[in-house]
Amino acid sequence: MTPEERRHHDITPQDIHATLLSELEAEANDKKEFIGAHIPYLDLDYIDVETDNQYPLDFRHTTIKNGISAAHARFEERVDLRNSTVGGLHAPNCEFEDGLLASKAVFTDVVTLSETVFNGDTVDFTDTTFEQSLVCEEITVAVDLFFEHAEFNGRVSFDGAWFAEQASTIDDNTIFNHAIFHDIASFKHTSFYYTAFQDVTFYDMTTFEQATANGTIRLNGSTFHAAADFDELHCEEDISFGDVVFHGKAFFRGVSVIGGADVLADDFSLANTRFNAETTFERGTFGFTNAEDAKFNACVNFERSTFSDDADFVNTTFADTADFDEVIFDGDVAFTNTTFDADAVFRGAEFNGGTNYIESDAVFNNVTFTQKADFSDTDIVSIEFNRTEFQSDVDFTDAEITETFIIENPVFVDDPYLDFTDATIEEGTIMQPDRGWGHFDFTQATVGDVLLTAADQVDRRELLDYFRFCDTTFDTFDFSQHLEYLDRNNWVLHTFAHPETEFTPALELTPARIEKTYLKAKSSASAQSNIKAAGEFRVKRQQYARRKFTQIAADSAEPIRTRIRNGLRTAENLFLEFSCGYGLRLYRITTVFILVPLIAAILFTFAGPLFETSAGQASLSQALNATGTRTLLLNVYFSYITFLTIGYGGIGPLGLGARFLAAILVYLNVILAGLFIYSLIKRSEI
Repeated sequence: MTPEERRHHDITPQDIHATLLSELEAEANDKKEFIGAHIPYLDLDYIDVETDNQYPLDFRHTTIKNGISAAHARFEERVDLRNSTVGGLHAPNCEFEDGLLASKAVFTDVVTLSETVFNGDTVDFTDTTFEQSLVCEEITVAVDLFFEHAEFNGRVSFDGAWFAEQASTIDDNTIFNHAIFHDIASFKHTSFYYTAFQDVTFYDMTTFEQATANGTIRLNGSTFHAAADFDELHCEEDISFGDVVFHGKAFFRGVSVIGGADVLADDFSLANTRFNAETTFERGTFGFTNAEDAKFNACVNFERSTFSDDADFVNTTFADTADFDEVIFDGDVAFTNTTFDADAVFRGAEFNGGTNYIESDAVFNNVTFTQKADFSDTDIVSIEFNRTEFQSDVDFTDAEITETFIIENPVFVDDPYLDFTDATIEEGTIMQPDRGWGHFDFTQATVGDVLLTAADQVDRRELLDYFRFCDTTFDTFDFSQHLEYLDRNNWVLHTFAHPETEFTPALELTPARIEKTYLKAKSSASAQSNIKAAGEFRVKRQQYARRKFTQIAADSAEPIRTRIRNGLRTAENLFLEFSCGYGLRLYRITTVFILVPLIAAILFTFAGPLFETSAGQASLSQALNATGTRTLLLNVYFSYITFLTIGYGGIGPLGLGARFLAAILVYLNVILAGLFIYSLIKRSEI
């Protein structure tokens, strides 16, 4: 009957309810069909509907104006509410032993299913509309659950819900595809199995905080218009956010994605995902990660996260700060064709590699860094920058690269500064491009077998103009590749060649520190039997040692004995440089060897009685006549035979000064002859 017919026959809602209840509890084999009925309300609290037959309780196309109350009820047969309009459903602690069908139903009031248990067959809310809130907290669903195309106009809570595994099911067990959530949706502490939220629209805040998933979760194509909270979500299998759009903040702090081998190619997929607000993945753990074509239009934070497998950030765009601070990459990571429009922070990150998925463990090919790139304190096995564009400074301070470091075919904009202070590079290649070179600072770094080259080989002779080595440890670094440049540039290592582009070093360039630089360079060149380089670096080292001695000698704060000692060292050092170039300038010692007796001969001839010899003296006015020339030649003869210690006694010194000068000549011969032989040997080695 219609409501009007019932009123005409004086049938009360209580009469209807009593009759309906008796029909539900009847043990007869009649079908329990109430299709198209108009029912004021259903009070089924604590009812236990169990009959011998297995016919469903069929309420299709019914209108239950004031809703259904079934608290603590139990339905052995399936309940069918398809295409019905129900005022509300209050069924906490209820048991549906054979499922619940409510597709295309409309619930005009609150639906409460807290702690309800669904067994048997399907639970289907496809195309269902919930006008008010839906509360499914701590429900247990041991069957397939469908909310496809459902529309939720009020708050939705599945907090603490448990969706069990279905052994015979291939596809997803729980499906929310194309659903629309207009209000807050909460899935805190929910336990999922295979679940799909594909093409779902969330208009208000959504939270999956501390949820767990023992099967794959798919959210492909969904849109989050407000904040989305996935903090501490744990996935034993895969999770996919492919083509998802996050308009509000997204939180993935402490997320753990273990990943599986059978369902998705990627354990954690962010392929073509759009993040339009701040996003954080802080302290997360991720298996194989795919962020290809993802766009982070606001700052993103991966700080202290761990990627236990390969990670692909191919064609990814970071429009704001990308923070990978202290991230651990235990697999290979590729940032190919990626753009960093703001600071790229990899401070303290570990690039461990180890899966041989790509040649290098970390690849930054075709990447654009428009702002500063920070790789300080990183631990890297191997890293590659090929066709990478650096528009600002790069920080590799304290980085440790244990295998290979490669920069090939780069693009440097506005002469960027690449700081490798205290870094370690075991081997690799650094190439300067055709134009617009970068400045590399290796202050206190350790440089191994690193090849420095240029895209245009003609420019190789200018390479070291753009490299600074100060207090650097050269471990198998090959100086022989740069002898032409070093010879042209006076073997200078510790400064950039262009003062207008000088960058302030991390350390004060004191003479002592610069001396140490060339000492290390000499030791490295000697270890490689590069005698030429070792000798030249030895000269540079002695030059800065003299500056160090002079600085100490001039320091009034030093004790007087220290100042005197360093003053003497300065004089000794200066003499060695002037006389023989510290043993490496044979022409100098040869010149000195020749000139010293000549100078003495001039004194013997023209300096007056104090320097007179038995060869006689002449005045300056007599220098050009025969007498003066003869006297000069005799004194030259005397000076040389005295200097060479082969004098025959035919000529001897008369004046006191001449006697002292003769003795000094003999003494200088011993010193200079020794230096001459030493320089001759060193020269032959070169």
